[in-house]
Amino acid sequence: MIQNIFLSLNKTGMKFIAAKVLFITFLIGGVSCGEDIPDCPNKLCVLAGGWRLVEVYVDGVKDTSTDISKYRLTLYTPSPTTAVTSNFDRTNPSGRQEQGTWQLKNLDDVLVLLPFLSPQEEYIIKSFSPRELRLVINRDVSKTGPEEIEYVLEPF
Repeated sequence: MIQNIFLSLNKTGMKFIAAKVLFITFLIGGVSCGEDIPDCPNKLCVLAGGWRLVEVYVDGVKDTSTDISKYRLTLYTPSPTTAVTSNFDRTNPSGRQEQGTWQLKNLDDVLVLLPFLSPQEEYIIKSFSPRELRLVINRDVSKTGPEEIEYVLEPF
């Protein structure tokens, strides 16, 4: 019985020592779990990347009337990273492509697309994570049509 207790304590102690050695190795060795992430002084470089449209909600109801599978939005990383605007490419659901510049405003809560051949577009950033971007357009209630359109995008 005493031998079993000693063996049990010895195994527990060895696990503890092994965990300490592993922790110190990571701490001293500077081992990381992935690639180096560059400094990102603003939200533009965080949002930059390729996004595909996966869902559209019109006044809170999922819209399935339009094939959105072709929609792609590529927000390019600003260069230098301290810049306040950058370029974008977009493919609309119809397959039509366009380019322009993009920026953030209102404390980085509004994404502004400035297409070269179309009027400026402003989207409220409802939520953002590395896996999902939700953009909302609140339309003027004096105009006919929906009051709110929400776009759900995922990285591609």
